[in-house]
Amino acid sequence: MTACDTAPALVASERRDARRLLGASQGFFFVSLVLCVIIDHGITARNDGISFYGVFHRTIVILVTGFAAAAVGLWRTASYYAAHAAPPGLIMGVRAVAVGLFLLLVTPYNRGPFLNWSHMTVGTVMALVQIGLTTALVRRHRSLGSVVAWVIQAVSGVVAALSLPDWHFPNLLLGESFFEVGFGISLFVWITALTYPTERRARVRAHA
Repeated sequence: MTACDTAPALVASERRDARRLLGASQGFFFVSLVLCVIIDHGITARNDGISFYGVFHRTIVILVTGFAAAAVGLWRTASYYAAHAAPPGLIMGVRAVAVGLFLLLVTPYNRGPFLNWSHMTVGTVMALVQIGLTTALVRRHRSLGSVVAWVIQAVSGVVAALSLPDWHFPNLLLGESFFEVGFGISLFVWITALTYPTERRARVRAHA
């Protein structure tokens, strides 16, 4: 058996490991978010979004745990992307989101105008990076998963944006939560988008 014969199996194994890592880290994040929502899903949470749980005393530890797991998972997933010839923008973007999670925690929006504007700036930049990465995915790898991820982010992003002004439309938490669901889906699809060409080339060489 040659190296070319084993290459597809090797790529499939790496892809499976990457999905497990991403699934575990994203799972921690969404479980922590669900727990926070169960603890408090009142009007303040719906108005202030996910960030509310980072300043509410009963949920701070839970949210920090979820954010930490997500940040570590994103950083390691970016390393996996880099090992499979991902576009530099994808690697930097995913790592920027990982750093952004930490910055959101250290800029509590309820501690004065400076921290509030810093928090909103970080959140806005992160959202633009996330939708940008999903848009790049659709252009590179048009599939049901990539399109669904983009549609979820686009619709929920509009919902979140409409919730920011004082229009009595308290759905920021809902919009942000589904926006992250869409981004999570796109991260998984990116794994396939990067490894499938490698796997296909390996099969071609093996049968040459």
